[in-house]
Amino acid sequence: MIVINDKSHCTGCTACVSACPVQCIVMRRDREEGFDYPVANPDMCIRCGKCDSVCPVQNPIEESKPYEAYAARCADDLMKSSSGGVFPKIAAGVISQGGKVYGAAFDEDFNVVHKDAERIEEIEAFRGSKYVQSELYSTFEDIKYDLEDGRMVLFSGTPCQVAGLRKYIGKDDPMLLTVDCACHGVPGPGLWEMYLKSLSDRYGVIGHIAFRDKGRGWCHYDFNVNHKVVPYMKDPYMALFAQNMTIRPSCYRCPVRNGRSGSDLTLADLWNVAEVVPEMNDDRGVSLVCVNSDKGRDAFESVRNCLDVKPVKYEYAIRNNGGFADYVLMPERRTEFFTGIHAAKDLHAYMSGFVVRKSLPVRAYKTARRLLVKLKRMILK
Repeated sequence: MIVINDKSHCTGCTACVSACPVQCIVMRRDREEGFDYPVANPDMCIRCGKCDSVCPVQNPIEESKPYEAYAARCADDLMKSSSGGVFPKIAAGVISQGGKVYGAAFDEDFNVVHKDAERIEEIEAFRGSKYVQSELYSTFEDIKYDLEDGRMVLFSGTPCQVAGLRKYIGKDDPMLLTVDCACHGVPGPGLWEMYLKSLSDRYGVIGHIAFRDKGRGWCHYDFNVNHKVVPYMKDPYMALFAQNMTIRPSCYRCPVRNGRSGSDLTLADLWNVAEVVPEMNDDRGVSLVCVNSDKGRDAFESVRNCLDVKPVKYEYAIRNNGGFADYVLMPERRTEFFTGIHAAKDLHAYMSGFVVRKSLPVRAYKTARRLLVKLKRMILK
């Protein structure tokens, strides 16, 4: 029977919930930090051990390095996507073959949930980064039914979600293509729900949210609410996420990131573009595509002619991307932050008080560096 004694040992992937043959496990949200954890009913449990056998933390996947890596982007989807617009092309390819795509999307209340898409226009809901751990509900079971029906499936998610799905399915099904992202951590849905209320108090009824608006550029993106943009480091939710204050306890030493999820493809921002492929360094966005399997290679090759692609060295390409780090540091004030958050009268102000601001010399240096980069681009044109 699954028992979570140490919250840093649970990624919230839901594999145990889906695997339970008597449905005695449910995901329950903790009141302190707003993350979901599995809770088993001991009176219903038949002690079959399936929940433990599918746990990617208890049964880690062996680490592997990508077959190859590429810088890639799609001109058609570039400005609509957070990075290089590669995923919509891969997803459209699966749907064109009669397959189904699962990905993270907003629901009608702007909570982040996993949905399925069977038409190309439905892929739009999956576009763009969403910095909240998504609710999976019955996604794993739905995928299993699709595969049993002989249907091709593309699942996109965080490394822990991909690892959990692979453990739940129990085999490397040739009809299942998995795509994960380079992930340094996820904030919980409970905190996001609280922040949504704060946003509605500031901006009115929420009708639009983009975690990464590229209007000012890919490197210095904005948080966009109702088409009002704020530099991401000036929004406390985004800033605290970037500074690792609000991520799940298991994320600090994630057991499945960085080649340990078993994904077929890994998509990331190629933040090191200026060093690796300077000719693509125009601040519009470039994806790093890591090909991790033969299935992943076939999927990428099938859309390659739609993309601008350059081969890159993996070791150089992952520099400056925290999603490929073996661990991230836990801020000293994290416990203090979550202890006081529920009593905060002004959530925005409370969260802003925990954001670590860079010193004036550091900010001046970064500003000067950005201006030099822009000047260099103008000269090269």
